Parts: sequence; C-alpha cells; structure tokens
Amino acid sequence: MKRKTLLLIVIAIGLTVTASCGTEQRMNVLLILVDTVRADHLSCYGYHRNTTPYIDSLAAAGTVANLCQGQASWTLPAMATIMSGVPSVTHGAGRNSSGFHGISPDVPWLPLAFNGEGYRTGAFFNVMFMNADFGFHRGFQHFDCQGVASGNSLRKAGPTVDDFLAWLDSGDQNRSFFAAVHFYDPHIPYRSPEPFRSMYTQPDYTGDYGDSWGEGITEMMDVNSGEVIPTSSDMENLVALYDGEITYMDSEIGKLLAELRTRGMGENTLIVIAGDHGEEFLDHGGIEHGRTLYQETTHVPLIIAGPGFGGGRVISSSVAQLDIAGTIAAAAGIEFTTFEPSANLAGSVDPAREIPASGVLWRDQGDLVSIVSGNSKLIWSVEDDSLEMFDLSADPLEKTTIEPRLQIMEAAEFYWATPPMGEAPLVDYSETASRELRNLGYIR
Repeated sequence: MKRKTLLLIVIAIGLTVTASCGTEQRMNVLLILVDTVRADHLSCYGYHRNTTPYIDSLAAAGTVANLCQGQASWTLPAMATIMSGVPSVTHGAGRNSSGFHGISPDVPWLPLAFNGEGYRTGAFFNVMFMNADFGFHRGFQHFDCQGVASGNSLRKAGPTVDDFLAWLDSGDQNRSFFAAVHFYDPHIPYRSPEPFRSMYTQPDYTGDYGDSWGEGITEMMDVNSGEVIPTSSDMENLVALYDGEITYMDSEIGKLLAELRTRGMGENTLIVIAGDHGEEFLDHGGIEHGRTLYQETTHVPLIIAGPGFGGGRVISSSVAQLDIAGTIAAAAGIEFTTFEPSANLAGSVDPAREIPASGVLWRDQGDLVSIVSGNSKLIWSVEDDSLEMFDLSADPLEKTTIEPRLQIMEAAEFYWATPPMGEAPLVDYSETASRELRNLGYIR
C-alpha cells in the first residue's frame, strides 16, 4: 500500500512545538469534559429543545466546532485522545481480546506539560476508567477520581463543581491553573435531580423505560440483540430523561462559569468544553454506546472560549478530539509535541484531511475503524473486511451507503497498521472496580 502521512509513527514526522511564555502571569485553562453527550442534543448545535442555555452563551462568545469527530465511541480511549492528542491505535488505552489497557507512559500527556511549566494542576473525574490505574493521574498535583463504571455510584455535577471550586480557592491565587472537570451525568441510567428529571418527560408515561432503566446491563443487551424492541413512547421517554441530564449538567456548568467571573478569572481563562462520545437511541438499531462508530456516537461537542477564541467563530470543517491538546498548549504557550493529522484550531483547518476513529467496547464481531475526510465517511470492519461509506452532507444520519473510495480505504488500513507508541499497560478490571466500590462504601 502507498505510504501516507496520516498518523503518528514513533519517529517524529510532523513534529511541532510551541514556545514557553516565560514567568509572567499566564492564562488559566479549564477543560470541561462532558461524558456521553451527543452534539446534536445541545441547543447551540440546533437541537429542538433548549437544553443548554449556559453552554450556548459560551458558544456565542467563543468558537464552536460544528463537526468535531471523536476518536472512539466510549470513554477510556476517547478521553485518552483528548488528553494526549493522539488516536486510540497510538495511545493503546481501551479494551481488546487481552483485556483493558491504560495509557502508555510514552504518549504525550497535556497535564504533564502544564505541570512542568509551574501551573497548579487539578483533576475532578467521575468514572473508574479515568483513574490512576489507567494513567489519567499523570501531571495532576490534585487528582480526584470517583465512581465506577455505572451511573449509580457517581458524584453528580453539583458536588463536582463544588469540589473544583474548593480546590481553586485553596491554592495560590496568583498562580495560573490547569484543571480538568468531568461531568458524567448524561450516562445511563438517566436520573437527574428534579426539576430536570421530569422537565421533558410526559407525565402520563407508564412504561418500563424510566429513570432506573439501564441499571442492569442485560436490559441493554436484550435491546441491542433485537430480543426486545422498545416502543416509540419508550424511546421518547428515555430521550427526554437523557435531555434532562444534559440540562442539569448545563446548569452546573453555568454555576461554574459564574463563579469564575466572581473570582475575576473570566477574562484570563481559556475554557474548553469537549465531549468524549455520544449515545445511541436506536439510530442504527442499538442503544447506549461503545458498539458502533456511527455519528450518533462520534459527533461530539467542542466549544472553546477565552483568549484567542472569541467573536462567535464557527469552524465548519471537520475537526477532531486529537486537535484539542495541541490547540490548548499552543494557546497557553506551552511546549507540547503534536503529530499529523492534528491541527491547531486557532488557525485554518484542512477540510480534506483524514480523521481516524477506532475503539469499541461491546461489539462481538471485532474491531471497527472509521475515516472521515470532507463529507465522506468510511466504516471498516477489520474482522470480516466489510465496508460502509457515507456522504455526511447528503446523508448525515448514515442511512444510505455509497461506493467506497480507494483513498479512504487505504487511509483506514494505514491507520490500523500504525504502531503503538510504547506499551499500553494491562489493567485488572475486577480489582480496580472492587477497590472503587470499597472506597465508595458499597462493599467491604
């Protein structure tokens, strides 16, 4: 196959660095990570419900990426890409036939770069897959990860904001900070506090798909296998509960932003809102996420506001999660290694570049690889070599396949053959989950 400069190889082809900005007071960076949020369920992305008024206000004052492509359809590999600027085939975090893997210590890591520049660094995460076992603690002086791999034992958005603000107020106010704050609320089961829980639901709904549906994995498996088929009313109720979670999360993000302004940090803080993956609602026959690479799971929100990203700018070309780390570092004047095909979103973006994705969790038929280039999207099943090609402009819901293009097929194969950057450590899932449950007081 013809060699392409699609992705990171271990040698530093396409290396770029940014200069350090010295010892003067530098801007703060707040990375807000929104878990399980479809871009098309935010009102600033055109959703029919007014789900995100506070995020909308930030978007109106900043930069919105209309088409941000995620690099995986579940949390661990997607969040690792956001923090590293490299795709999942390179950082190695995820799940394969040998089990769950954390991030290779050889992979670039944005928090380490800020820590090395003297920033205060803090993390507030709410799911086990982002704990120290998986390598997410690196570079954070304050590391606070709570929760396991379900929606029942997690810190909600309100307490997460409170804990972040307590940390913010406890340190040197003259020292710039880099913080990552993670909201897991939109993850199933959809159980936001009132009034958000019933904000969009119909009071006369009496079916089984309420705020406790999805607590057991077998319920979702039965739907995904086709054994159980929810009614349209069932799905409308689930979507309404999900939207309520998003609106609750948005209200707490609004509180966080207001508190920053109260502390006089609004003008000197770069704020990035980034999604890891979306959610399925029978768009392609399934529910939840981690099974496919269709747009309902890979089209994620990305909003940047603050120094250098004002004026209501909209990026219409496809961008990627792997652009985020390098863009943040460049804006802050922090040295950070970036590789093709990542781009600095403060400048122009090549609309035809080939953006990869991989990393599924629940799929029994092996791995998937996706490539988006312009309006074209390919999904390749590695195990059986089947292909689906879509025109996202004419067919954004990916319902009608078109003839695959050779160039994108080659790009998918080249991506999949890219060697990993170091060895991704194997993580004992059972041991990690048991420890987290003990920490939360659920087991002894």
